[in-house]
Formats: sequence, C-alpha cells, structure tokens
Amino acid sequence: MATGMLVNGKWTNEVYQQDPQGRFMRNPTKFRNWIRADGSTDYKPASGRYHLYISYACPWAHRTLIMRALKGLEEAITLSIVDPLMDKDG
Repeated sequence: MATGMLVNGKWTNEVYQQDPQGRFMRNPTKFRNWIRADGSTDYKPASGRYHLYISYACPWAHRTLIMRALKGLEEAITLSIVDPLMDKDG
C-alpha cells in the first residue's frame, strides 16, 4: 500500500507540507474554541468529558501535558499515551 494522503482531491506522497526551502508548514488550526468554568462557552466543563491522546514522538505533545498539569486538570481530563513509533503506513 502506498504511503501518502489525499490533499484537496489529489493524492500526494508528501505527508508534510513544505515551503520551497523544505521547512515544515503547519496548516491553520480549525479548533479555536474555549472551555470556561462558568459554562458560558459552547463546550461545557465536565469531569470525564474530555480525553487527551498523546505520543511522546510528537514534539508538541509535552505542551499539552504541561498545561494539563499547570491547570490542575489531571483528574478531569484523562490521558492515553499512544505508541511513539510510526511505520510507513502510520
């Protein structure tokens, strides 16, 4: 099976977008919602409602762990750590 992904209706073997200099280009996030303690937002705070999946291979995963700890959310947001090794098919 070929490694790659569908981007804008076209199959590409480039798993990560790069600029002309070969630097990684991040897509703009589609998630800009908040969870507020007062319940005034679309997503309500509730212990056990949210679950965090991380991989130690992800260079940004440690940020989520740090913020979860700083905010004291370890008991409210459960955590799963996935296999850090990714083969050619994901």
